[in-house]
Amino acid sequence: MTVGLPALLARFPGLRLAVPSVEVPVRKRSSVYGVVSLPVAWGTE
Repeated sequence: MTVGLPALLARFPGLRLAVPSVEVPVRKRSSVYGVVSLPVAWGTE
């Protein structure tokens, strides 16, 4: 993640969340913390 995320954002500067951050579903009952899905949009809109 330390290398991958900055590289991804550098390669796709228009990448952004497609929904408000409070709407991103988080795993609550799992041994691995994270999100269920991460809806993104790409472009200048």
